[in-house]
Amino acid sequence: MKLVTKIFASAFLVAIALYLASCSGVPGGAGTGTGTSTSFTIGGMVTGLATGSTGFVLQNNGLNNLSINANGAFTFTTSVTAASPGYNVTVFQSPTPAQTCTVSGAQGTATANVTSVVITCTVGTASIGGTVTGLTGAGLVLQDNAGDNLTINAPGGAFTFKTAITLGNAYSVSVLTQPSAPAQTCIITGGSGTAQANVGNIQVTCSVGTITIGGTIAGLSKSGSGVVLQDNGGNNLAIITNGTFTFTSLLPAGATYAVTILTQPSGPAQTCTVSNGTGTTTAAGNVTNVQIICPAIFHTIGGQVVGVIGTTGNMVITDNGGDNLPVPGNGTFQFVTQIADGSVYDVDIFVPAGTQPQGCVVYNFTGTAISDVTNVLVDCGHNDWAWMDGDNTGNQKGTFSAVTPPTVPPAAPTQNASTPGGRRYPATWTDLSGNLWLFGGYGYSYDTNFPLQPYFFNDMWEYTGTQNYFGGYNNLWQVITPAAQEGTPGTPDRRWGAVTWTAPSGALYLFGGENDSGFYNDLWSYNPTTPKWTEVTTPTQSNGVYTGANAYPGARWGATARIDQSGNLWLFGGYGYDVSSATPGLLNDLWVFSGGTWTFVSGSTTANAPGVYGTITVAAASNVPGARQSSSSWLDASGNFWVFGGFDLNGTGQPDALNDLWEYNVTTQQWTWQSGSNSVNQPAVYGTQGVAAATNAPGAAWSSAAWSDLSGNFWLFGGQGFDSTGDGSLSDMWEYKAGQWIWVKGPGSVSQAGIYGIQDDPIVWPEVTNNPGGRWAPGFWTVDNGSTYGPYREFWIFGGEGEDSAGSDGNDLLDDLFRYLPYP
Repeated sequence: MKLVTKIFASAFLVAIALYLASCSGVPGGAGTGTGTSTSFTIGGMVTGLATGSTGFVLQNNGLNNLSINANGAFTFTTSVTAASPGYNVTVFQSPTPAQTCTVSGAQGTATANVTSVVITCTVGTASIGGTVTGLTGAGLVLQDNAGDNLTINAPGGAFTFKTAITLGNAYSVSVLTQPSAPAQTCIITGGSGTAQANVGNIQVTCSVGTITIGGTIAGLSKSGSGVVLQDNGGNNLAIITNGTFTFTSLLPAGATYAVTILTQPSGPAQTCTVSNGTGTTTAAGNVTNVQIICPAIFHTIGGQVVGVIGTTGNMVITDNGGDNLPVPGNGTFQFVTQIADGSVYDVDIFVPAGTQPQGCVVYNFTGTAISDVTNVLVDCGHNDWAWMDGDNTGNQKGTFSAVTPPTVPPAAPTQNASTPGGRRYPATWTDLSGNLWLFGGYGYSYDTNFPLQPYFFNDMWEYTGTQNYFGGYNNLWQVITPAAQEGTPGTPDRRWGAVTWTAPSGALYLFGGENDSGFYNDLWSYNPTTPKWTEVTTPTQSNGVYTGANAYPGARWGATARIDQSGNLWLFGGYGYDVSSATPGLLNDLWVFSGGTWTFVSGSTTANAPGVYGTITVAAASNVPGARQSSSSWLDASGNFWVFGGFDLNGTGQPDALNDLWEYNVTTQQWTWQSGSNSVNQPAVYGTQGVAAATNAPGAAWSSAAWSDLSGNFWLFGGQGFDSTGDGSLSDMWEYKAGQWIWVKGPGSVSQAGIYGIQDDPIVWPEVTNNPGGRWAPGFWTVDNGSTYGPYREFWIFGGEGEDSAGSDGNDLLDDLFRYLPYP
């Protein structure tokens, strides 16, 4: 691929070894009391093996193989024991060149080291023969290796020389005497070589006369399957390369010849013609002027442009540095100038698209044309996933190496491969500089001090370089706060499923979550520049306080939250403690955190409250989503709070997955059921990819990733849930725009493997065919960047549980980092 920017730019072997070691005759812990060996070696002598032989293998007791390369003594590597002293030596594989090797003294019972096995190899022979065609009389004498003569009379047919030759030796068959009654001329094809086995493909063709018919062939495609010529309607000749040719049958002087094409070339197809193909032979000499002309084949070069914004980009692409083609927008393209079969094409961007905040990548840009080329891809980034970091295989522990300070003089940069281990439900933030922050979750750590893995962690990581669209040495993960044991002062306990937000001041907030010790509703603040954690409030594992000045959400896991433009945090649901229950349950309470104070806004103060749907798209004071965990949320441009799906209670109080979409209007303080079903476990209705429809809807899902673009449209990726026919881990991408769902990207079926494309090195390669594997509970972020063409928002995801590149185990904990750039 070409990157064009604004500057143009094995366990099986171990098991066998252990097994062989167990049979190796090493003395056991119990001695015999005599001081004698309890194991015996097996061996003997090899004779008659030809010099230079390869592949000869002996075997003892059907297990212990021994390669033999020369005559002499041999000993098997594995002994037999006094407890099991039997041996049985066989030939497992014969040598090359072929010989017959026999074993004497092959079997017995060892009472001492055995040296009496004898391997005798005798040199094999090969017969030499073939077929005679066209013979009409007597007198033909063939000869092999200038000594073995063979007389053949009409009608010919199959023949074999009387004397066989030693395998591996050369043979050379010639005509000693031509036929004389009547006179004929016989020629030989395939008459020489080295005999590794019986030879039966020598062809002797006899003709009346002495004159050959031939000529030249030109223009035959190198990638073609060849052409078959015919002389006088019967002497066929297959040709696969350009150059001279000669028919095998000879003609006498005064005979006519007529050369025609029996079979035209195919793959690619050509239509060849014959010149000088007919005539009458004369005693003057052989005919050599027949011409076969195959016209040159030409192929078109084309492909597709994707990811261009609008149709006024004025991009120009070029092939082989000269055939320019304007491509103002997305779609298929084809260069005007075709190129000859077997010629090289090289597609590049001559003038970049003028509407792109990023450069473009050309994939499949060069090759040799042997058919029409349609797979050149000019990818300008939008609607692309890019594999930014991490592994494409699951259940990987993290790695960490600190960034090396610059040296004087500066050393060549190296890519830092640090990465958090695979995990699900980490806490994530985007700081005010666009850097990504990740805390804890359940999974794997690089830290060997944690013997239990996977487990809950409280390590803090930062990913920098999000402004570098094509990556670089500054795109890397680094540990900022080392992992600490639970209860370490000044550090939040290890946990998963917490709620996070970035305050307008730049502080990173963390609320709630859970680990094997219980549920949390403590609130922490983290200063990225210090860096330092500050405990804002300390309640843990407590019930919610829903009224008064000290109102506070109960401890919970799997809530969803969003911060509005005024810095207010909206928090909904999860699994945890209500106002008074001693046991946790599903929650549907809505809270706002503003000015350091929590306020209960809507929903029930008791767990497991059912939903009240009312009429779809109609707000009502009694409407409320059912209690749920792991739902997704957004804020629209008016500050209204939206919730989708999750694992929740349906309208009759039954726990299940839903695909209902709700809006909480912050002005009227009422909920509206806007989309989806009020029934559980609904399949997705995908419709046509890229086309909005009122009937479209994502399937019921929980633990999805959700974000808003700069236009205020809602986006939803993956989760655990339902496609159109079943359930599993999802990797589909949806957009909610103008009141309708659009299936934008990704497979319309669950549990699909990831498509990673090219590993960052450190350049990353966005490609429209990439797609993260099906997954749920990933970490996710948005990053706002800008250029001379305007601002744009990227979506980033890390890990989760699901499918890696092999797609063989949907339970893998992933540590891959992907970035997605939508259309504006």
